[in-house]
Amino acid sequence: MEMATTFLRQLDHIAPEFRTYQDGILIELAFDRTIGTEQVSASTLLETADDLTTRLRTQTTQALLLASKIHAFDAHAPSRIAEMMSLHGYFKSHRLSHPLNAYSTALFISRISPQDMVLERTVQLYTLLKKQHRFIVSPLLTSFVYFHATTRGDLDELASRIEAVYQRLKRRFGRAQQTYIVALLFSLLPEDDWDRYIAQLESSCKLHRKHHVPLSFHGMLALLGDPNIHASALQQMAETLRSDLRFKYRRDLVYLTAIRLYLSQQTILQQLFPSSILPPDSADATPFLLFPVDLTDTSHATDGGIDGGFDGGSDGGSDGGGSGE
Repeated sequence: MEMATTFLRQLDHIAPEFRTYQDGILIELAFDRTIGTEQVSASTLLETADDLTTRLRTQTTQALLLASKIHAFDAHAPSRIAEMMSLHGYFKSHRLSHPLNAYSTALFISRISPQDMVLERTVQLYTLLKKQHRFIVSPLLTSFVYFHATTRGDLDELASRIEAVYQRLKRRFGRAQQTYIVALLFSLLPEDDWDRYIAQLESSCKLHRKHHVPLSFHGMLALLGDPNIHASALQQMAETLRSDLRFKYRRDLVYLTAIRLYLSQQTILQQLFPSSILPPDSADATPFLLFPVDLTDTSHATDGGIDGGFDGGSDGGSDGGGSGE
């Protein structure tokens, strides 16, 4: 509840500073300020957004959201932007870029201090996965592919491991980008635990079905254990958020925002993953793992009316719909 209250205070503070932006954008900016470790003025954020608009040749709103992600965790934004641009250039040279989402992917990976060898393995593994699922694997998922590339093992074996989880999930949730995101997430975990997490994923989908939560978020919730244990806290947080007028016309964001805030507090998520995929400062690992917008398809959590959102549109929902193989 305290996290929801803090978020609403940030929303109240941001709204007058960015009054020309839609409620969905304000909600996203407030979220970054709530979970972030750094605070900057509105003028600084807008200045960075203007710079990114020119550099990336993107819309001001999209640049603002990326600037917000940068300033939330980086005390020196120019250094982070330089690293992000360098990584973007690397992925672009290997045709793993998209006009929008490649930048937030590069931003995220830059925070993990990537080694050249791991980046090379990422490209190679992506190429293998792309052969199996031309329409499912996309640069949206490069960050999760990077996680797998940091682990030991032959790349063909890693690809087979991911495919094994995906086939289990596909039978229940269908062929979709969101299903593949969960497969990439669960396949980072010990094989003996797969069935348990899939069962908890199904339970989460049933429990929160009326809230239309993307499957990838159900996957995150499944990692916390029995979804019923967390249901009450999530519901209370959602009710606290629902009282704010800025959610009046964005009811679709109430429960999703509650889940994102709730997940940001769960340190157990850090402990589930191999240490090799965590940033050097593991104290900030959870936000980095969970909230680069392109990883978990939160485009509708920003502004679906602007080119499908910050990172270029939705790839399927919690019902398993979306593009096929």
